[in-house]
Amino acid sequence: MRIPAAARSATILGLAFGLAAGAVGCTNSESSLGRISVVPPVNMPVRLSADVQPIFTQSCAFAGCHGSTGTVQSLNLEAGHSFANLVNVPSTEVIGPIRVVPGNSASSYLVMKLEGTAPGAQMPSGMPPLPQAEIQLIKDWIDQGATDN
Repeated sequence: MRIPAAARSATILGLAFGLAAGAVGCTNSESSLGRISVVPPVNMPVRLSADVQPIFTQSCAFAGCHGSTGTVQSLNLEAGHSFANLVNVPSTEVIGPIRVVPGNSASSYLVMKLEGTAPGAQMPSGMPPLPQAEIQLIKDWIDQGATDN
């Protein structure tokens, strides 16, 4: 059976429009590299491995920053290393603050660096600030106890 040319064109046009509309609906409106930010539903636990680590991997954990090669401030944020280097670990940049204080994002040096309220450059260095949704996700993870999950 042969499909008429007009029907084929309408189908292709419909598929193209659907893909374009889907792409527009998925991008975030924040000016941070055009990444897609997925926020878990309210009252759902935020997980390091599934929710927070992808942010670190995308924005922080690479050579010359917080990857295994050329790690800045002795802070490796690669998967499998970030928890041990963050939670209850003192900052090496400023004496006193703890990088991540479980249950208290407001006192966590990591949040201060992401929000630009700590000494030195706002993180991620040399890039646009993280979207507020991603910072909030990290804060939620910390406020929920900063577990290695």
